[in-house]
Amino acid sequence: MAKTSDPADINVLVVDDEEDVVEIVSHFLSQEGYHVEKAYDGEEALNKASQEIDLIVLDIMLPGLSGYEVCERLRSRAETETIPIIFLSAKIEEEDQVKGLMIGADDYLTKPVSPQVVVAHVKAVLRRSGIEESRIIQVNDLTIYEDEYRAVLDGKDLGLTLTEFELLRYLVRHPRKAFTRQQLLETIWKDAMMVTERTVDAHIKNLREKLGDFARHIQTVRGVGYRFVEDPSE
Repeated sequence: MAKTSDPADINVLVVDDEEDVVEIVSHFLSQEGYHVEKAYDGEEALNKASQEIDLIVLDIMLPGLSGYEVCERLRSRAETETIPIIFLSAKIEEEDQVKGLMIGADDYLTKPVSPQVVVAHVKAVLRRSGIEESRIIQVNDLTIYEDEYRAVLDGKDLGLTLTEFELLRYLVRHPRKAFTRQQLLETIWKDAMMVTERTVDAHIKNLREKLGDFARHIQTVRGVGYRFVEDPSE
């Protein structure tokens, strides 16, 4: 596939016999803009991998064909031999990881793992494979490196937490649009439990402190919530 900066052009296949794992990983990948296909056993994975799939997140302990067997078969076929594969498995022993990498996987993650970490590894493997370009957002002196989960202001790394980064990125991606606290909770914190609207205010406060003078770009919209503006003087 040609190198692209648009995630919508990239097809990721998520394979696991645990439906909740498939749904959670797929949800986070879709949030990043990727097109996601799903499979729940080895045979289905092989069938779907013959389509336009750019990367596979693959469990090992599958019904029927194991993930190891799926990987070996994909590597033996001319049309699928170069598809990047990331093993996502509960098998945590060193020999399991070594075996996975030796038979052709590009990366190996062990469960349990944060879906955001899975997404970060997907991005890294796509970049190494020459499929996806690094994505950078530039607003005045602020540079957001989306694939690296970091933001730099005036050449200095802001040292944002993951939540602060996601909050800043989301606001910057939607300039001038006002979001309620509830909308931000549902988008940034997603399925987090016991999180209140005051949590949004606390993270905005911390984010503004790290941004210094640039915090003027994050405006409070009275009676609504928050928005990002490229020109605070407007």
